[in-house]
Amino acid sequence: MLSQMPLRPVVFAAALAVAFASVAIPSFAATGDDTSFALAAGATPFGSVLGPDNNTWITTGAGNSIAKVDARGTITNYPVPTAASNPKFITVGSDRNLWFTEQAGNKIGRITTTGVITEFAVPTAAAEPLVISPGPDGNLWFTELAGNKIGRITTAGVITEFAVPTAASGPYGIVAGPTGSNDMYFTESVGDKIGKITSSGAITEIPLAAGSKPYGITTVASTLWIAEFGTNKVAQLQGNTVLEISMAAGSQPIWVTQGPGPTMWVSLNGSSQIAVLSAAGALQSTYALETGAKPAVSSQGSDGNMWVAETGIGKVARVLSGQTPMLVTAPALTPATVSVGATLTTSTGVWAYDPTTYVYSWQSCVTNSITACTAIPNATAATYLVTSADSGKFISAKVAATNLNGTVAPSVTNVVQVGGTATPIPTPSVTPSPTATTSAKPVATMVTVNANAKVKRGQPTVIVISLSPMTAVGVVNVTYKSGKVKSVVKALKPNNGALTTVWNSPANWPLGKTRITARFFPTAPTVNLRGSGFDVIRVVK
Repeated sequence: MLSQMPLRPVVFAAALAVAFASVAIPSFAATGDDTSFALAAGATPFGSVLGPDNNTWITTGAGNSIAKVDARGTITNYPVPTAASNPKFITVGSDRNLWFTEQAGNKIGRITTTGVITEFAVPTAAAEPLVISPGPDGNLWFTELAGNKIGRITTAGVITEFAVPTAASGPYGIVAGPTGSNDMYFTESVGDKIGKITSSGAITEIPLAAGSKPYGITTVASTLWIAEFGTNKVAQLQGNTVLEISMAAGSQPIWVTQGPGPTMWVSLNGSSQIAVLSAAGALQSTYALETGAKPAVSSQGSDGNMWVAETGIGKVARVLSGQTPMLVTAPALTPATVSVGATLTTSTGVWAYDPTTYVYSWQSCVTNSITACTAIPNATAATYLVTSADSGKFISAKVAATNLNGTVAPSVTNVVQVGGTATPIPTPSVTPSPTATTSAKPVATMVTVNANAKVKRGQPTVIVISLSPMTAVGVVNVTYKSGKVKSVVKALKPNNGALTTVWNSPANWPLGKTRITARFFPTAPTVNLRGSGFDVIRVVK
């Protein structure tokens, strides 16, 4: 850990730099930099999980409490009713409560997000319940390190136990199986095996190398990741095939957690480091924590960073992951119609990963399309006063969000057309000459689709669709097509000629070009004609 986080300039994409040329660019700490927050006196934290309330929850071990930590590092402690219970691991149940093990108290605890704790005794005496995880059946499953059993507890608190076939196997970690599996997988830290248990309690075992001491276990898609504490390795289990990745001698990997990207974050308990692996298992980086930190379980927080329980020093560390904000809902302008002298306001939009600040850039557009806009000089606030130079033009805004990891490319608002002066000069009324009545022809509708140049397979991306005229009323169907594979989203409703939609590209979507076609269907065909437009996005690994 660094006593002070060094600052480094963020390199913006060219488009972002141009759009915000007049805005001061902040500096940010580097990926892997960490800040530690002290827990209650005597704490030996082990478990870490993101709760349904977007806080990170930590078991404090000898501190005998459950700690709630927000994204700023503010800590609230909830004492466990049973004295010296040694709360060890924590997870989220299907009931949206948090569930934890009491290794010395021999109980399973349930804590609400408001801090109300209920305890359930484990039937086997001195079983030492250790790790607990939600199962696909809606129950929670836990390991009994000394009891040599796997426990299942319903959200009502009913416990059933299943004996592990190998005697004194030291059941340690447990997790729901790969995609499509209804089973739970667990590690046998003394037996050097991986166990699989069905929802009915039938257990089969897969041997690992002697002395491997498998501890933590995590599932990502079709792969199980196992921390082999004894042999300084991380193993991947696909079916019955075991692939091993060597870590540094003496590093003692104890836990593996999925991070952004996706990447795999390995807690190296022996060397007080965090190792980051690619999804394929290649070592990308190693980050040092405080001396003697002895990291245990980590989890990705609501801010996108990794929150690590530091058992050796009684702290929880926030390790910057490089995860910048991600758009959830695009910003929008209000009001929908303006004249010269009026004030436009843009919302920030909704962003994931805890933005701390926003950068604004107002745009003047010659048409009702975000592709024909230029930045308005010195217009960098959340509001904009419409001037006479804007009369008859279109206005939009770009909003970029910033968090501890940096600034993301901006999102674009809807486009608003500017009328003339707010108070028009009256002109003499003239009685018009009678003219023949004619039926108005329906207006052609132009559809513009804007997507990012590329998206990682399995990751979300935002699609912006604009209509001209902006008064067009109807629905938009969006088709995503790659070869013979396609997906259709129907009946999206534009607002003031614009809409945004998020495409969550499936994990098995074909790599390469995907054509995104938006088709507009008018509510009144006598007023607006149908229209369509498209863009192409490249899906990459």
